[in-house]
Order: sequence, then structure tokens, then C-alpha cells
Amino acid sequence: MLNRFKGGLNELNEKIERINGKWEFFIIFILAVLLVSMPILGMGTLTSGFHLVDDHEFLRWTYEIRCQKESLYDIFKTWFWRDLEWRYRPLYYFLRIFSCYLFGDNFIAYSVLKALEIVFTIIILYYCGREMGAGKICSVLFAFMSMVGYQSAVWWKLGPQESFATLLFAAGFFCMLKYLKGNQKGWMAGSIFLFILMANYKESYIILIPFFMLYVLYFEMNASGKEKITLEGIWYCTKKRLGYLIALLVVFMVPVFIIVFYVGTDRYGSVGFESGMSILEYVDGLGRSLKGDLKWYKRFGILFFMILLTYWDELKKLWKEILLAVTFLLPQIVLYGRSGIGERYVLPGSIGFAFFFVFVILKWKPLSGKRRFLYVTGILLCLAAHGRVMLREADYFRYRGKSITAAFEAVNKMKKEDSNVLACFRPNEEGNLTINYWMKLHSFDHVYYWTEEERVINKVCDVNIIYEEEYYQEQDFDNMDIVVTYNREDRHWVYDLSLDLTDFQEIPCGTLTIYVRNGSVEQIVRPQVEGLRIHF
Repeated sequence: MLNRFKGGLNELNEKIERINGKWEFFIIFILAVLLVSMPILGMGTLTSGFHLVDDHEFLRWTYEIRCQKESLYDIFKTWFWRDLEWRYRPLYYFLRIFSCYLFGDNFIAYSVLKALEIVFTIIILYYCGREMGAGKICSVLFAFMSMVGYQSAVWWKLGPQESFATLLFAAGFFCMLKYLKGNQKGWMAGSIFLFILMANYKESYIILIPFFMLYVLYFEMNASGKEKITLEGIWYCTKKRLGYLIALLVVFMVPVFIIVFYVGTDRYGSVGFESGMSILEYVDGLGRSLKGDLKWYKRFGILFFMILLTYWDELKKLWKEILLAVTFLLPQIVLYGRSGIGERYVLPGSIGFAFFFVFVILKWKPLSGKRRFLYVTGILLCLAAHGRVMLREADYFRYRGKSITAAFEAVNKMKKEDSNVLACFRPNEEGNLTINYWMKLHSFDHVYYWTEEERVINKVCDVNIIYEEEYYQEQDFDNMDIVVTYNREDRHWVYDLSLDLTDFQEIPCGTLTIYVRNGSVEQIVRPQVEGLRIHF
């Protein structure tokens, strides 16, 4: 029975491998669109609205462009220099501000653009697998394993930079592979250009460039046909691609130099390794990650290692591929291990995981028989587990977004010209900034902010910014007409308010609750929000 089943799979695989180029592109395009449509359209993230995470940037720049009539150049210049005091992401701000000029506060347009980024990323990762010598099915698994999981949050969350950075990574890597195989300068120039964009868009992708450099040497060593590695052989391979390797080194060193000597390495909170810190901090952070968003990688990774260890003598010959995987993954672990590797921070590490356990091992000849069948089954089950995670996370994102959007719209309908709205989102300053600019775009500026620890109400919507003195003037809670706060349905920022809300009507709105002071509005609006659809 098993032999007959494997025979059928082999026959199917042979038919798939015979599919020609045009049909191959059409099929992978349809697969990518269907995959991305599952959360975007199926779960409803496309129309979910606001989420109090990075939304304020879109609203702020839209407000400055539309209402304050500021120029794109002035806004970009301000944020470019402001960001250099904390981070290094010049291309990110340029593209984000320009997108606000094009789309304003139309979040559906941003979501469609984000979905297209992911579709093309999956397609290009597939073709990276093909260029590295993998079959069609293996390349599909490589692309899907890289992008499906907790990291799929970047498919629908509009703030994170990882989605576009991964697209730049995939496109640059594809151009590099084409250059290595065909030695055409156009592909070489394209890869360098894309790597420059990638390094200037998201810092964590800068540390992937050593992997590219090592892969160039790996390719040349394999092309030379020499199994034994010598210094003479390494130098010979280096000389063949010396100009390209120097270009990659420059692309790597320039942003690193700027970060180390200008921006500073102490501006990233708990990201990276600091002198004097305990290794136990890393152990604790990685332990939380392996119990959280990396749990399926851990569980199936153990299974994969156990299978591979049964090929110990042959496995030792994969030391070059193992070194490549370590070069890809270790810098990401060092960068994010202490703070925890979760959600968007799983990227780009998930690509490194898929590179070794899917691409390298599935085309590894010693893996055969029942052990291969068990290994492939593990890959499919890991992908299925991450698919479940993807849909569940998308469902919550839809629920939370619908809740916030409905609450804002309800407040906007209930308020009067002299109403005072109190936002209780702190310590989430992004939430305060979001309601601040959303209300300003709707011509309302009577929004105040509550600080629970100090029991203070004022107009300071971001404690990280210095305001004019009048903003710090304390207000009396008795003057507040509408209160907006989180409730127990929210995963992230729940706390019990110490405010006396006995004179208020409570209006549940999904993950938020609106409190309206009795007699302060003409008509109560009770928004209806569909709850979670997935409970497994």
C-alpha cells in the first residue's frame, strides 16, 4: 500500500516537473493569490480599519498634507533627521510618506498594496528555489514555509517594514542567483541596487548581506567541483567574484558605519547585545520565543534533527550548507533573542529555516525511503500548523480593527461641538496618536488623555514628545463626556481604570468599551461588531 502510494506521488511529481514555463508562472501566481486571499479576503483583514499600531503615521502625515498643507519635502526632511536620532530607515520614511500623499487615510488601498507585496514575494521566493536547483514542489514548500505562520501578520499589518524588506530580499537574491549562473552584469547591478534598497529600508536585513557573500563563495566552490576546501581554493573562488564581493561588503559596511558612529547602537531598547548584560537574558528571551511564536519550528525542528541524525556520516558532509544556515539565522537570534522573536520578527529568520530544512534537505539524495516520507509529512504538518496560526491571527486582527473603527465612528456620531473625549489607551502612545489624528481629520480637537499611574488628564497624547505648556494643563474628569478604553477582549493593553464611571452608560464595542456620561449626548450609538470566528 505504502509503495503504491509513493509510486503515485512520484508519478504526480514527474508530471508537475514537466509543466512548461508559462503554465508554471500562472500556477504559482494563482497559488500565491489564493494563499494571500485566505486571510486578506476570507478573514476580512482588508476592510478591518484601524488598529492603534502604526496607524497614527498614516493619519498624521495625511493630516499634515491635507489639513496643514505641508509639502512632501518638508515632511520627509523632518522625519528623516528625526529618525536618524533613533533608527536608520531612510527609504522606509520616503515611501511611507509618499504613500500617504497618494492614498491619504484610505486603509483599503494600503492593504491591497501590502497584499500585492506578499504575492510577489512568494512568487519570487519560489523562483529563488528554482534557481538554486530545487524542483517545483520543493520550491513551493520553500516559499510557503518562509512566509506562512506567525510572521504572516506582516501580510495585513500596515506598519511593519518586514513585508517590503522581504520583497527586496527575495528580488535581490533572485537577481544574484541569475548573475551567478549566467554572469550577466545586468543581473549583478540589479542585485546590488535591490540590496542597497533593502539595507536602507529595515536594519535587521542589513545583517543578511554576509549570507549573500558566503553564498557567492559556496556557489563558486560547488561550481569548481572541488570537495576539499583549501585556502588556495577559497582565494581562487574569491578572485572570480572579487568585484561583486567588494560591492556587497560596501553595501553592508556603509549602513553599519552610520548606525555605529552616528545613530548609535543604544537606541534600540532590548534589541541586540549590550556589554555587561547577562547571557541569561538571552536564554530567557529565546525560551519565551520557543514557547510562543517559534513553537512549531521547535517541535518540528526536533523531529527533523532526529531524522537527520540517523544519517550522521552523510550529514557531516553538509557542513557548508549548515554554515550558510547559521550565517543566516545566528545574527537574527543575536538581534532579537533578548527581546523575543515573535510575529513580524520571525522574518527573515523563517526564510533561513526554510532554506535548510526544506530546500537543502528535500533535495539531499541520502534522505530516502520511510524516513523521507516521515520528513516530508513533518514539513506538511508544520506548514498546516502555521496555516492555522495565520488564519487565527488574521481573525483577531479583523476583530480588533473592526472594534476600533466602529468605536471611533460611534464617538464621532455622538459627540457635540463642545464635547470632551477622554482616551485611555496609555501606555500605548500609538493608540493615543491614532485617535488624536483620526479626530483631527474629522475636524474635532477636544480629545484628552488619561495617565493611570499619575491619575492625570491633559492633552499630551505622546509622552515621548515635548509639547507647549498649555498641553500639560490638567483637566477635571467631571468635564469629560465620552471615555474610550480597552476591555478584556483586547490581548495587549488591558488594565483596570481607577476612574469613577458610575455616572456613565457602558457601550461594549468588541475589544473597546465606550462610556458616555448620562445626559451629555443627544443620542446613544451602539455599534455592532462581529466577534471572533475562529476558536481553535
